[in-house]
Amino acid sequence: MEREKLIRVLIVDDSVTARNLLKLLLSMDPRIEIAGMVSNGKEAVSFVEKEKPDVISMDIHMPVMNGFEATRQIMATNPVPIVIVSSAYNSSETQLSFKALEAGALTILPRPVGPGHVDFERDGKRYLFTIKSLSEVRVVRRRQGQPPSTFEQPKPSSYVATSREKQAENITGGIVAIGASAGGPSALQLIMKGVPSDFPFPILIVQHIDKGFAEGFAQWLGQLSSVPVIIPQDGDRLLPGRAYLAPGDHHLGVREKGIVTLSKEVPDHGLRPSVSYLFRSVGDCYGKRAMALLLSGMGQDGAKELKTLKEMGAFTIVQDKESCLVYGMPGEAIHLEASCHVLPPEKMIQAIIDHSHHFQHNNH
Repeated sequence: MEREKLIRVLIVDDSVTARNLLKLLLSMDPRIEIAGMVSNGKEAVSFVEKEKPDVISMDIHMPVMNGFEATRQIMATNPVPIVIVSSAYNSSETQLSFKALEAGALTILPRPVGPGHVDFERDGKRYLFTIKSLSEVRVVRRRQGQPPSTFEQPKPSSYVATSREKQAENITGGIVAIGASAGGPSALQLIMKGVPSDFPFPILIVQHIDKGFAEGFAQWLGQLSSVPVIIPQDGDRLLPGRAYLAPGDHHLGVREKGIVTLSKEVPDHGLRPSVSYLFRSVGDCYGKRAMALLLSGMGQDGAKELKTLKEMGAFTIVQDKESCLVYGMPGEAIHLEASCHVLPPEKMIQAIIDHSHHFQHNNH
């Protein structure tokens, strides 16, 4: 194989054992070359300046400089696709991992188990697949070298309910469905910051994330939002002013009369939860009363179904290229002409509110 086609990976981890395990896993694929191995974030920042690897496998808890700060600096100066490798069982590490996603890392993976463990082969395959897939993603420099948390924050959008709407509570039976993958958490964060506390619709969210991190992700998102972010149970009733996040390894959907459905049906696009499943489900139950957002992500999950929603008369928004970390899913949706609007995340909720006033008046 020609040398220029090799995927050059930088391993960043303070544990010699962990570095050697990741090196072992990566060496199983002939397309991968170990560009280097370093033991802290400061060394990673220096290495990237000189060597520009294709992808970085980044630990979180390290001496000198942690993985969050290293991610923030790399994405501000020499952006490279970064995969965070973290422990799902350490809550402080999980929160730092989400801050790294906020700073521009593409995804989080649980730390792979070692040889001899029953899940060694499964973890190894997933790690390799993720590294190879994300190595080809073109990432963008963070605006002004700042993490999203220091951007001008979107103010909560203003929703003024009429007395008639208050009496009827979610009178139109509308719903908001959001699909996101790699690069999605920072966009979701901006969207949820803009949701007013009296938002009149339930919000359903599918974010591709390992099942070990779903709980922590819901907590992280909820800290930034004026509405609660809940991991639902099958059969829960959807309420306005609540956000429902798909649990790990379950499709999230809705059945008649606004009841949550969690399903272990086969993966869609190789994914469970899948955005396609959510959008189909919402289309079946809500049709033109649905509002759907497709955010940053690799691949095509949800794009075709977003087009179907638009054809039903639903209100569809796709994240714009400039604000996307990964343009795959939004790019495919735009190619299919599946969007009513193409917007940055901070403008999406106000567009939903403006549209909802319009269709509520039409329903009176």
